Amino acid sequence: MPRSIRVLAAVLLLVAACAPQPTRTDQVRMLDDPAKPEKEWGYEPRAIQVASGTTVTFTNAGVVFHTVTADAAPRAFDGGANPKEKVTITFDKPGTWEYHCGVHPDMKGVVHVCDGQCK
Repeated sequence: MPRSIRVLAAVLLLVAACAPQPTRTDQVRMLDDPAKPEKEWGYEPRAIQVASGTTVTFTNAGVVFHTVTADAAPRAFDGGANPKEKVTITFDKPGTWEYHCGVHPDMKGVVHVCDGQCK
C-alpha cells in the first residue's frame, strides 16, 4: 500500500476515534442552573447507547420541572419530572431517538438503541 494511503487511513482512524461517542449507560441527569442561560442547561450525558429493551432512568437533578419528550411525531415518549423526581422509559425498538425538554427546548439529547448487544 502506498505511503500516502497509509497516512490517510491512519488520519481517518484517528479522527473517528476522537469523535464524540455515545456513553453506554441507562442513567441520564436533567441539569439546570437558574444563574446560567437556559442554552447551557441540558441532559448529562447528552448522548447514550443502550441495547434494545433497556429501561433508561432520567433523573431531574435541577431545580425546575423538565420533560423528556421525543422529537419525532407521533411522540414515542413524553414524561415530566419535578426536581429530584425520575422518569423511566423503555426503549424496545432499535434506532436513534432524539428528544428535548418540552419546557426548555434548548435542552436536547439522544438515545441510540442497538439491535441486541451494543458493540
